[in-house]
Amino acid sequence: CTYRKQKNRIHALMVDGVKLTNPDDMAVVTFAHFDSLLGTDRPRDCALDLQHLIEPADLDDLDAPFTEDEIWQAVKRLPVCKAPEPDGFTRELLRSCWSVVKHGLVCVFQQLYVLWGRGFSCLNQALLTLIPKRADAASLGDYRPISLIHLVANIFAKVLSLRLAPKLNNLVSPIQNAFIPGRSLHDNFTLVRQSARLLHHLGA
Repeated sequence: CTYRKQKNRIHALMVDGVKLTNPDDMAVVTFAHFDSLLGTDRPRDCALDLQHLIEPADLDDLDAPFTEDEIWQAVKRLPVCKAPEPDGFTRELLRSCWSVVKHGLVCVFQQLYVLWGRGFSCLNQALLTLIPKRADAASLGDYRPISLIHLVANIFAKVLSLRLAPKLNNLVSPIQNAFIPGRSLHDNFTLVRQSARLLHHLGA
């Protein structure tokens, strides 16, 4: 454990040619570095009216109360063999202990549905850790940040995605194939060929 702790620890950082070893100093420059990458929110000069870009669709069932079965389906679809969440629990533990924890988790989802947020500040937390891109990582650019969010937030996002997934074919244009299951770049070429044949036929 001591060896792993020493191996996973950042002992020094090079910032503008200066080597920092004090943990507090390293924390300050690390926060400033990644905060600058995120940028700040600025008011927009123009906006898009999505009503003119998206065909009307019936999305009322997206706002339905959560059921135990759909929560369980989301839990089963979460990827396994991942690092423990900030609460210390893994997805494998949640699956094996589902009969014990399901009632409490369903109650959490019910509170989310009615927007009763008392105590949810404990869930709205994340751990950010830096993964070295190279063995001799020295500066902040040599590290890749990853975020570990609370397991409940993971399940909540998965449930919402499973609700939305069946509707994406109607909400997203056929020429937009990224992140849509069953679509590929080849589909775009098929559409182009069909359009070309149609135009040729009309021209003839």
